[in-house]
Amino acid sequence: MAYEIYLQKVNLMMQDKNIKKIIDCKNVKFYFTKERILYNVNWTICEGDFWAVIGPNGGGKSTLARLLVGLLQPTSGEIIKDKSLRIGYVPQNTFLNRHFPITTIEVVMMGFLKPKLFGGFLPKNAKEIAMERLAEFHMESYAHKKIGELSGGQRQRVLIARALCGNPNLLILDEPTASIDQKNQKEIYELLRKINQEKTIIMISHDVSVLLGCAKKVLYVNKEVTTHDLPSNMRIPCDSDIKEHFCEVELMGLWNNSKI
Repeated sequence: MAYEIYLQKVNLMMQDKNIKKIIDCKNVKFYFTKERILYNVNWTICEGDFWAVIGPNGGGKSTLARLLVGLLQPTSGEIIKDKSLRIGYVPQNTFLNRHFPITTIEVVMMGFLKPKLFGGFLPKNAKEIAMERLAEFHMESYAHKKIGELSGGQRQRVLIARALCGNPNLLILDEPTASIDQKNQKEIYELLRKINQEKTIIMISHDVSVLLGCAKKVLYVNKEVTTHDLPSNMRIPCDSDIKEHFCEVELMGLWNNSKI
């Protein structure tokens, strides 16, 4: 019943609009042993969306991302994906040994690898495409540097470039700006805003100060989920206003005030 009510609301919003659904979550639940991590997740992702996924630690945000990618399977319910869907994923705390002797271009080319019975393979033009992806992030001059020589912000750009190598139409990022300075955060958000012109984005973040300038919708996750459109009359803090952390509690306050 919960999904039917949610679906009615979604269909009303989609009427008279040429909007394509690419993922539809129906009454999704996920348990780890006997612990309930997520339940009653009803959520529709449409082509061109930019979702900001927020919520408390332990609320199930990263679990939800892994369910969408297919790394986990729902305990019950279903996740329906469009047949043309290709997902690029930048996980939280990506394992990347800074002391391992691998170059930036080699890390990006790993995005082409697909598991096969006898290992993965690379397309013939893999290096050329990888260089193009680095150029999009202004990182082509670092192509032959060891990954351990890059700053945190530079490494994060490389990981996003790697996720784009499979030409996804949906990019899912789990805390991509964690542990990097504010300047690099803003630059990454600006790059993601440009990527959103061609690709759908779902981004998990605690610090939504700059994300507010990019996101179109908000998903609040705390075991269950709540969806919000960002109203056009919401005042989005400009760069000069942002001096400190801007948390999701303040976001919900802004959202509620905008409806008054």
